[in-house]
Amino acid sequence: MRRLPADAGWLLPVVLFVGAFAVLPVAVLFAHAWASAGGAPGAAAILGSSANLRSVENSLEQGALSAFGAVALGYPAGVFLGRYEWPGRAYVRSFLLVPFLLPSLVVVFGVLDLFGPAGVVSSPLPALGVLGSGLPGIVVANLVFNVPIVVLFTAAGADGPVADLEETVASLGGSPARAFWDAWGPPTWVGALAGGLLTFLFSALSFAPPLLLCGPGCYTVEAQVWFLDTLGLAPASAGVLSLAIVLLFLVPTAAYLWVLSRLRASSREVRTRRPRASLRPVPLALAVETVAVVVGAAALLGSVLYRTLEPVGGGGPGSAWTELFSGAITARLGISVEGAVGNTLFFASVAAAIALLLGITAGFAIGRRPGRAGPLGLFLFVPLLVSPVVLAFGLAEFWRPIFGGESTVWWLVIVSQATLALPFALQSLELPLAALGPEARDAARTLGASPWGAFLDADLPRVREGLVTAGLFAFALGLGEFTATYFLVTPTFTTLPVALYTLANGRLFPLADAAAGLLLVLSLAVFAAIALGGRRVQL
Repeated sequence: MRRLPADAGWLLPVVLFVGAFAVLPVAVLFAHAWASAGGAPGAAAILGSSANLRSVENSLEQGALSAFGAVALGYPAGVFLGRYEWPGRAYVRSFLLVPFLLPSLVVVFGVLDLFGPAGVVSSPLPALGVLGSGLPGIVVANLVFNVPIVVLFTAAGADGPVADLEETVASLGGSPARAFWDAWGPPTWVGALAGGLLTFLFSALSFAPPLLLCGPGCYTVEAQVWFLDTLGLAPASAGVLSLAIVLLFLVPTAAYLWVLSRLRASSREVRTRRPRASLRPVPLALAVETVAVVVGAAALLGSVLYRTLEPVGGGGPGSAWTELFSGAITARLGISVEGAVGNTLFFASVAAAIALLLGITAGFAIGRRPGRAGPLGLFLFVPLLVSPVVLAFGLAEFWRPIFGGESTVWWLVIVSQATLALPFALQSLELPLAALGPEARDAARTLGASPWGAFLDADLPRVREGLVTAGLFAFALGLGEFTATYFLVTPTFTTLPVALYTLANGRLFPLADAAAGLLLVLSLAVFAAIALGGRRVQL
């Protein structure tokens, strides 16, 4: 009992970090916005405006459509991936992490390259051009991100140790359908529900898809907050709307974390016996749907790379790449593309290191008392709910004067990226840590190691894949982070995603395609170096 407060002390670094760089500045921003709006009457008037109400409706509509679509497409593939044994299964499981980790702007350009004007698919099949803009285009972009995560969550549920239970059902005369309902089906439903809730949250708060694929008529609350902050010059209205976001999405966030805890409980062990995939109707149908998911993701990646090779201005194939690194583009952006790439890698690397270190210390405290995972996860999700735009705005208003002004804005970019990556980095460690047995840890303690020393020497080496996944998530999210970074950076600290949006906003679409291709190549190279350089990364 005396050790419990000391164990809780290991949560202090992550709590203080998020409190100092997210909760405190945003709380001050909310208080100022509430006062500027004139209290409850003014806040009610802001929330009752037609544009703000429409943004809430758009968020709920886009989130719901994307969640239902992601579960419908992802559940069958997740069952096939998690339940059956077949050649290449581990490689496909690793590949499916890639779409979820892609920068949002790359996915948007992939949708445009496939279904937009003169798209790879819409050119021979004009009827499919409807998927390149408006609400259909936004949903397609959200599905590209989130179908793989539903697949992987469902597969994690199917990995549970239910082989003995299935044999019991079969020995009692139960049919395969009965085995599904009573034995191995329920954990997959939990995984699909977790993926669906996460899809809803991501899609309801998406920024780049409505901004580039539709416009103000499709703005989510995240995009509306950005508009009020930057173009509408109404920071008080943005702050009030952001406060409403927190209250509106607190329930689905808590539901996601609760469902995730159920998935964690059912995944403490991994199934050791799987039926082999066969040509029977059910496995065959699941296999076909899985192939469709993988081919769809690969087609989007291929379309982005294909567009980068198209001639520009009478030049040959790949001329857009040459022009992208020209002095004219440097003058337009205020920084060379090489400099933007360097900024991107630097910010993402430092932010990932911070998130990983904080995740390790928090993982130790959660390992000692697993009940802390739920409240901490909810606390770490708060920065996502208040919107990255408002997080950046709060950091700029509160910390920029303390740090020293514009010259130190790079610190704000790093802490914003680390704060946004923390919940995913921590959750990537929780599942493998929860699955560890105490034998190695107890042996280290018997040999004189402290609790922290036993954690470092006995536990962390056994969750290397979880550490790689946590670092990968944090780095990839920083690599493609656009929303908060766009609000914060000056030309000196411009990142590649911000440069990509600047080119697209200036209607330099061939060069924007080249920048999207460069960002995609960079993302794939980093993923390959991490995933293939060691053991394959799995969720």
